[in-house]
Amino acid sequence: MLTAVSTETSDAVRKTLEYVRHHRLAKGDRLPSERNLSDRFGVTRSSVREALAVLDAMRITERKAKSGIFLRNTPDEGGLDALVLQADLGVTFDAQLTRDAIEARIICEEQAFRLACQRRTEADLAKLHGLLDTYAALAANGRNMADEDVEFHLAVAAASQNRILVRTITPLMLMSTRGRRRYFESAALRQRSLDDHRAFFAAIEARDEAAATALVHSHVHTAAADIWALNEAAAVAQDAGAPDKQT
Repeated sequence: MLTAVSTETSDAVRKTLEYVRHHRLAKGDRLPSERNLSDRFGVTRSSVREALAVLDAMRITERKAKSGIFLRNTPDEGGLDALVLQADLGVTFDAQLTRDAIEARIICEEQAFRLACQRRTEADLAKLHGLLDTYAALAANGRNMADEDVEFHLAVAAASQNRILVRTITPLMLMSTRGRRRYFESAALRQRSLDDHRAFFAAIEARDEAAATALVHSHVHTAAADIWALNEAAAVAQDAGAPDKQT
């Protein structure tokens, strides 16, 4: 999401969000000035300015003429795009928000897969079959399938013929991009995911709504648990290897 801005600007966005959380700022609270933030974060004022423009666009901050920079919404109150932004920056979500995201994804995908069973066309099946072939080839060659995983799920959502469902599911998928990339580093998990996606295809092809929705529930919960465990292990390893910090 932040591919169009510099690394320093991305860093400034992340540090601003961390500042808001650390100081427990509430909606309407005033943030420090650009100069102050620049000094705190060790980045240029232009990077802070660009970072605030990103946060303004996400409706997290707002500037008031001759008054300063204010918190428009807390990071957790923003829209789904704001959560994707935070995930892209490596901001860790708390357990409750993670559970909420999983629950919302299951609700949306169960409906999308049910509708896909009812409404899928031969063109939809052909696209899904092609994506499965790509998926299998990547798995066989030990390649990471994170992007293809998203593409497959969104293709199923598209087969529901409901564009709003596609737009809702997209950010819910993208929120776990970093964890999904780590997940697909495992050969065993790549194979299990491929098996699940083949089962998805078979259920949609057979118009078996009960099988499709049951698969969604088990697939999302199991994958989320694996990603959570992998993230926790990575965090422990990082802490163990990090030098002591001054407080």
